[in-house]
Amino acid sequence: MSTVFLDCSTGVSGDMLLAALSHALEEWRGPGAGFAFLDKALASLKLEGFRLAWSEKRIAGIRTQHVDVISTLDQPLRHYTDLRAIIENSGMPARAGERSVRALRLLGEAEAKVHGVELEAVHFHEIGAVDTLADICGAMLLLDALEAGDVVVGPVDLGSGFVHCAHGVLPVPAPACAELAKGLITFGSDCAMERATPTGLAILRTVADEFGPLPMGTLLGVGYGSGGRSSDEQPTYVRAMVLERVAETGR
Repeated sequence: MSTVFLDCSTGVSGDMLLAALSHALEEWRGPGAGFAFLDKALASLKLEGFRLAWSEKRIAGIRTQHVDVISTLDQPLRHYTDLRAIIENSGMPARAGERSVRALRLLGEAEAKVHGVELEAVHFHEIGAVDTLADICGAMLLLDALEAGDVVVGPVDLGSGFVHCAHGVLPVPAPACAELAKGLITFGSDCAMERATPTGLAILRTVADEFGPLPMGTLLGVGYGSGGRSSDEQPTYVRAMVLERVAETGR
């Protein structure tokens, strides 16, 4: 089994994790192992009307991968229970499916608590629901493909400043992000933007076995996944590092 280290020192989001893990798998196992694998694996959701659009972005001179979830059909309004049913009725492997449900529940519970509604009343707007499912389920499927025995998560940059949302202008981290960041090691940088999203934080909360720096081991693959708002001036990407751990003795 491998160890996967997630470097979130410039932020985290669902699509950044998806791209970074796919890139790491591609770098480790070779062409077709990451991106093509994920396209096929997500078919297990039996969810029509979306596709993944992959692109390469150079951020501060670093080659990163970026993924967009593109809607090809009109998507209905879906509630938490609808998304959970899609996962539970899918053909996903057991561990990936169970982790996906846990991450979705964390996300739903945070939104429910912040807005003062029941979990079952939490809804996801149109393509947002498909995007959430693709990010969560894709990340869990990729960790299985990476044979991840454990996942180590480094400190997460939440950003700073203010964010504009449907409910007005809110300080960073926004309430749902603050709720989901509980238990993680986080910090606020001087980068005046939201650098961590609810979906990204929910995935980290679900898969993290340890928190801290890169463990001692032999590196097998490294992947970089950038976000939609990343730029040379404000680079935002996740670095996923796959390694074979070695015993830390004689130190």
